[in-house]
Amino acid sequence: MTVFSTRISCFDATWNPTFGCDHVSPGCDNCYAEVIANRFHGGFALRLKPHRLRDAARFKPVQTPEGPRPPIVFVNSMSDLWHADVPDAYLDQVFDAVEAQPHAVFVCLTKRVPRMARYCAARWGGRGVPDHVWLGVSVEGAAQGGRLGHLHRLRREVGPFTALGCLEPLIASPEGMDLSGLDWVICGGESGARARRPDLAWMRWVRDACADAGIPLWFKAWGHWRHNPLWPLAQGRTLKERRLDLVARGLELTGDEQGGATLDGRLHRRHPHAYARRVDMLRRCLVS
Repeated sequence: MTVFSTRISCFDATWNPTFGCDHVSPGCDNCYAEVIANRFHGGFALRLKPHRLRDAARFKPVQTPEGPRPPIVFVNSMSDLWHADVPDAYLDQVFDAVEAQPHAVFVCLTKRVPRMARYCAARWGGRGVPDHVWLGVSVEGAAQGGRLGHLHRLRREVGPFTALGCLEPLIASPEGMDLSGLDWVICGGESGARARRPDLAWMRWVRDACADAGIPLWFKAWGHWRHNPLWPLAQGRTLKERRLDLVARGLELTGDEQGGATLDGRLHRRHPHAYARRVDMLRRCLVS
């Protein structure tokens, strides 16, 4: 699985059966995937990668001291699966490959929510979304919060599934956003040279809203060290020295994530409740 490994803390691997995208809202302005893609021939133009479909079978259980667990695979870290130029017939091939691998969890995020809802209703209406397929939307602020409503409507059409909201990059206030009914929230700041500074109050609002609603939260990172509220306390001459100083003094609990991942002295790294079921099913399957 090493060829698919990722430094994204909430996922174990990425899988890109399509590549490329274009902008749909302000959260796309400093897209990390576009920056990476523009280093290579072809740039960020949307294209299909059918030779990667077979790679869905290559994700193996993650070995931990507690026992094996299903890998959590981020589908299309370099694209949006529901881009208008991805044919339905190709989506069928993608999800045929996904459904054949129930030992892994596949996370599908989009900003193009109406198309996702239409496709999923057509594919899984009457039989339900497989438990190892998690569907979510990316929301960068309260102005885009309406995307979350499509998940609730989709549930009414296809039945329960693991629904998540990805509030990253959070570049505007989320206050007033309706997170109710979500099974998982991922939150974080923007990374990159042109990263926009998140407000500490925004992150606290998300944390508190999740706590009030009983939603597991994964706070990924501040995105840039200068945007970490602890940064003014860091001592040292270089970025590395200051980062290590925060970790050494226990102010920041991890130096691995971009900008640090501590929110008011705590790491928030919880999986959705459905993941415990997947772990239990995998372990029982392996010993049977």
